[in-house]
Amino acid sequence: EVQKILELVKRQKAGVRASMQEVLETMDPYAFEYLIKQLLEAMNYQKVMVTSPSNDKGVDVVADIELGITSVREVVQAKRQKTNIQRPVLDALRGSLYRFQAVRGTIITTGNFSKGTVQVAFEPGAPPITLINGEKLIDLLIEYGLGVRNRTIELLELDADAFVQVPN
Repeated sequence: EVQKILELVKRQKAGVRASMQEVLETMDPYAFEYLIKQLLEAMNYQKVMVTSPSNDKGVDVVADIELGITSVREVVQAKRQKTNIQRPVLDALRGSLYRFQAVRGTIITTGNFSKGTVQVAFEPGAPPITLINGEKLIDLLIEYGLGVRNRTIELLELDADAFVQVPN
């Protein structure tokens, strides 16, 4: 019975993830940027701001993060798309870092990344660009409790040893 329950829970989680993916892919683009803002705030980023929807130069969110004893400015591009993000998107974000006095960037997508994009994300000598695909985005939303609620299920198990102990 416990195995059946665990299997049902596993299927239910997969269903929630699929529903989250669908909502993320179809939500208003500006609302998606604000969701990313909420996520960054939940992840302890500071001074998180969504940029103007027009003329944002490929940057949707700007934030500061503490790395050890250093505060670092990071820019984020949020892309709602099913197709792979190609390298020109990464190159454009990397090229926009100086406009925001940022030292690193992140691309967050509901889709995935081309092989070429992944290869140059942490190119030696170039500012690092973190890549968050749709699966990782859903993992983070679940981890930080955005768009989901945890429900606890209580299961009872028999502890037969408790019934066989005889006092000395």
